[in-house]
Parts: sequence; C-alpha cells; structure tokens
Amino acid sequence: MARFLFLSILSLLFFFNPSNAQHLDVHASSGVEKAREAFFYVKEERPFVRGWRIVIAITRERRDLDRLEREFRRSFPEMNSEWVFQDPFFRILTGTYFDRWDTLEDLRKIRKEFPGAFEMNTNIPYETFADHLKRVLEDE
Repeated sequence: MARFLFLSILSLLFFFNPSNAQHLDVHASSGVEKAREAFFYVKEERPFVRGWRIVIAITRERRDLDRLEREFRRSFPEMNSEWVFQDPFFRILTGTYFDRWDTLEDLRKIRKEFPGAFEMNTNIPYETFADHLKRVLEDE
C-alpha cells in the first residue's frame, strides 16, 4: 500500500505537465495536500531514494571502461548504462529498481555476458526514478 501511495504521488508530481492541458481545476483533499507537503519536506532533507542498481563492471583503467561500456551497449541496446567514478575505480551501472528482487531477471541476463555483474544498494535521485517509471508506464 505504501508503495502504491508513493508511486501515485510521484507520478502526479513528475508526469503532469500543465502546458499540455487547456484548463484543469484540481481539487485535492486535505489528506492529499498533507501527503504532498510531507513528500517535498522529505525530498529537501534527502534528495534521493534508496534503491538498487546493477554494477556491470568495475575497473581502474579508462580504456577498459570504454571497451566494457561499448560491449554492454552492443549486447543490451535496450538498457541504458552510465559510469561513475569513485576514486580510484570506475563503475558501469545500469537499471533503477525499487527492490532487490526486481533486479534478478535483468541480472541473470547480464551475467551471461558479464559474469562479475552484481546488484548494489545505493542512493538514486528522484528524477532518475521518475524517468524509469515513465519508461515502464509507456511500455505497458
């Protein structure tokens, strides 16, 4: 129930674009308004969500990073990837998941090509989750 409420609030906040609407009057109950205010208060204090990502590879060499990222994009063109640098390592990451169990299907596929891949619990910005949710909803 909490996940549904969170997704509902998140979708209302990020997917509604008033420039596309001709005229829309929204009348929210006091409970919805309080939930919205609480969401923004928490977002100011903590601008991220704890979630899961898949680490495809870790390397110290920039050349290896470029090669591994090209291999991943060639093998999995439908998945987005990005790299991050945390001294002294480069990490190639993919996916954004709410739950560790959600990573399992993609992780199983990725491990066929990259046996060292693993899931990692990390901080994910709200905007990244919103983009992921938008793609998921468009696919359905």
